[in-house]
Amino acid sequence: MLNNLKLRYSLISFLSLLTVLTLEAPVLGSYSQENKSFIKEELEFFWKEDMAGFSIFLDRTETRLPKYKNYFEAAAKNLDVHWTLLAAISYQESHWNPKAISNTGVRGMMMLTQKTAKEMGINKRTDAEDSIYGGANYFQKTMNRLPIEISKLDKIWISLAAYNLGFKNIELARDLAVSSNLDPNLWSDVALSLKEVLLERYGKESKEFDKHDEVLKYVKRINLYYTSLSILYKDKELLLLAKK
Repeated sequence: MLNNLKLRYSLISFLSLLTVLTLEAPVLGSYSQENKSFIKEELEFFWKEDMAGFSIFLDRTETRLPKYKNYFEAAAKNLDVHWTLLAAISYQESHWNPKAISNTGVRGMMMLTQKTAKEMGINKRTDAEDSIYGGANYFQKTMNRLPIEISKLDKIWISLAAYNLGFKNIELARDLAVSSNLDPNLWSDVALSLKEVLLERYGKESKEFDKHDEVLKYVKRINLYYTSLSILYKDKELLLLAKK
């Protein structure tokens, strides 16, 4: 996933972006084109390894996301995460397609399993609003299961991995981190332990084991979408550091 240096860069650069965008209106008007160029360059930096994906993402933020933005905002209202994070998870899961279905049978905007949907009181997984509420509440429930002393950012990354793999694998990885003299409260250390856990539990399923690489990419991509939506929507409320 993105290393800590890149993550800190995204937060610091976004703070700088907010400073620019909260100038008095006349000044902002004078530099509107410069601001647009800055935003474009900022986004292209994060997407430099996938410019084709960047084009699709931008298109879908204009053609798909507006239909569901209110649902994401409402779902996040009483949670400990910003709506842009929920939207980022949904983009990773379904590209904001309420009818999406995987070959394993998960469905909808947040790609819920039947078990998870039932647990969260969702009757129709392909209903966009229900799926978003179900996925949002399930993600918050996952975060709540982690120790309070974990930092907000690490808690998010660890919870994302749990959303993808199931909480049991995260529990085992955190236990292994402790026995390996690693920090069970840091996503980077949990990710190292997770590889061994997944190999032991699932390594025999295929000759080419890739479950660990997949979850690292999963967290990395959601971080990318989250950062991008944060920049695009220029919303001061998303600053996680301010919530610590």
